[in-house]
Amino acid sequence: MRFEKSVFSGYLVQGELNAAISYLKDCGDQSELYGKYYEVFEKDKRPVYEEDAYLDKILDVYRKYYREIFYLNNNAEEAEKRMPERFGGIFGISDKSADVGEIEEIYVSKAFTDRGFHFLGGCTGGFFGPYIWSDTEKKKYAVELPDGNAEYTVMLLDGFISRSWLDYISFGMTGTGGWTGSDGIISCVRSSYDVDSEAFRVSLLKHEAQHSVDIARFKSISSDELEYRAKLVELIYSEQRNMLEKFLLEADDSRAKNGHSLASHRIAEKFSAETGLNIAELKALSAEKVQSVASKLFYESSKELKEKYTT
Repeated sequence: MRFEKSVFSGYLVQGELNAAISYLKDCGDQSELYGKYYEVFEKDKRPVYEEDAYLDKILDVYRKYYREIFYLNNNAEEAEKRMPERFGGIFGISDKSADVGEIEEIYVSKAFTDRGFHFLGGCTGGFFGPYIWSDTEKKKYAVELPDGNAEYTVMLLDGFISRSWLDYISFGMTGTGGWTGSDGIISCVRSSYDVDSEAFRVSLLKHEAQHSVDIARFKSISSDELEYRAKLVELIYSEQRNMLEKFLLEADDSRAKNGHSLASHRIAEKFSAETGLNIAELKALSAEKVQSVASKLFYESSKELKEKYTT
């Protein structure tokens, strides 16, 4: 079987690590990468942050959590419940009722910021996994969106020692390239993008700027609704890349907490309904047709959200 990165990444975005590893095993030219997965996840030889043994102990709490959920297929809530006890052993926490979010805010964040890092905890796609980096550069970009143009502040981030669960289970092959804060500021993982590329202009700037607009306009919007609209914006403006094929590979409605996979699943269903085509046929749609359908779906979504969230 010939290895296709898009297929492999699609499994990982869905959190289906075992399916991704099985795919690698069937691709004979990927024995080295398969061996790496075997060592880290089967033999449990987790990587080590050698620069700081204390921080490595903290990071290892997350590594164990990733292995339990994505490789051992443990229940996510049960795996999460084991984290406070592990953190407690590091920080001397006696409060058995403390949850992961509280521990991150009070203890974990301080441990990293005291050593000169920036720390962002919480969940991505329904799973814990922090973003921890050392350097930030502030820039401003003008961004065009379907509903108008605006200038956005973008923080370009470098020096990562943690980029959450998707980066970890993919060994850096894929992962979150950016996010939007409640203040509307866009953060970008600089190493993920060539700033002169369509990927940066569309998949980072336009995607995240649409999040900023929707968060401000629709206060209670869900994560999968946010991702659905931002992915439609990517489809509207992408000319050099087949983003529809990428989203179809990511589509999954079985992991209820994963907003990205749910949004991609919704796109697959909506495109199929609009065109009368099956998934295989959708991959061959012209860029012009994809843009036309995506634009129609985007404005239908805008109308639905106004009715749902505007009182």
